[in-house]
Amino acid sequence: MDIRLATPEDAAIVAALNAEVQRVHAEALPALFKPPSPETFPAALVGQLLADPSTYIFLGYANGTPVGYIYAQILRRDETASRYAWDRLYIHHLSVNQAYQGQGMGQALMQAALKIAQDQGISSIALDVWSFNTKARAFFAAQGFSAYNETLWLHLSGQE
Repeated sequence: MDIRLATPEDAAIVAALNAEVQRVHAEALPALFKPPSPETFPAALVGQLLADPSTYIFLGYANGTPVGYIYAQILRRDETASRYAWDRLYIHHLSVNQAYQGQGMGQALMQAALKIAQDQGISSIALDVWSFNTKARAFFAAQGFSAYNETLWLHLSGQE
């Protein structure tokens, strides 16, 4: 497997690879997530993200075929009256085609993102994972991630 930083020419590839993670979310929460389509993570948006110097998207290849990506962003927050300043690498997406899951591609993509944090002197990495996604939760736990904050919701019937 090979991992490389995506370029603007890769925008359509990244957009297409998003279908796997979009499908998982849409199947679990169809009232919230749209089914995968060219509009759910369009190549034009990926191109804009790739133009942002704080954004890093890595592509993972198996035998020359793109099979996954990770999209991460460096977030920098100034000190406020109640909090200290902080820098963090935030992982927005990690998607690996189902046929290639469990073969080390996700871990390799994660390691590429973690290297960015190390190279930038950033010691905090964060991501969100939906509580229904036990497979992703187990993967991230195996990578050393643990919960530090929880978001709860109450869905009132008849109201969206």
